[in-house]
Amino acid sequence: MANALLAYQNRVDSSTIVGGSWATALPLLNLKDRLLSKVARSTNTATASTQFTVTLSKGFTIHVMALCRHNLSSGATWRIRAFSDAGFTTQVYDSGTEQVWGAAQDSLQLEWQDDNFWSGRFEDEDLQGYYWNAIHILDVPTYSRYWKIELVDTTNTSGYLEIGRLFMSEAWTPTINMSWGASIGYNHRTQIEEAWDGTEFFDVRPPYRTAQFQLANMKTSEAMTRAFDMQRLAGVDKEVLFIYDKEDVQHLIRRAFLGRVRELSPIEQPYFEAHQTSYTVKELL
Repeated sequence: MANALLAYQNRVDSSTIVGGSWATALPLLNLKDRLLSKVARSTNTATASTQFTVTLSKGFTIHVMALCRHNLSSGATWRIRAFSDAGFTTQVYDSGTEQVWGAAQDSLQLEWQDDNFWSGRFEDEDLQGYYWNAIHILDVPTYSRYWKIELVDTTNTSGYLEIGRLFMSEAWTPTINMSWGASIGYNHRTQIEEAWDGTEFFDVRPPYRTAQFQLANMKTSEAMTRAFDMQRLAGVDKEVLFIYDKEDVQHLIRRAFLGRVRELSPIEQPYFEAHQTSYTVKELL
């Protein structure tokens, strides 16, 4: 198990995003809006229509990128590149073409007759009813102002691609991982009404995920420059991208989400040169 990853200070909000072909009423500008339901929607699924460039307000070191609340299908791919110039000619990072979804589960957990037995990938029906994020962790954090994102999903049955939010930022990987006892799970918001005869009626609402964990044994330098600054900069209202295990490709989309810290906990010092604090991160819908 690799260490968790926490990212905050989304650099997209002050950026310029252009390219592709997007609906007039649902433009690329919506990728800069925190309201995830305010999506950007392409006019069609042609590859030329579903790519765009991002020019940040200045150069930043980017460690992680996410497309939040998207409708990309199980066969979708994407590619992320960074450039050192405004003409997007000198490349400094290339993710290569990647599957958006990757493997859903170990093939040995499936029946051999299942369509996805050999790949382990999600089927489109597996993706219904939830909000998903495409997340890319850069192998090498890259300093650049100029980025290009290319999406390929020409057979998407919706007839368009849709994205609720773009997230790009630096990231903090704690030197010592979350303490044992960390948890993650769904909180269901469905309202249940019971009739006089015991019949139940359900007002189904989307669930959200919550992660709870403690970071212990931090040195003073890490506690003050990372944990303390995260409290100041992210607070309880700013976006935080939480990734439970940054190397767990199979369960990345299940155990990673865009959220906010629900409550700030003090940074304690139980021993000499040892600091600890705890977090509850609630998913944003």
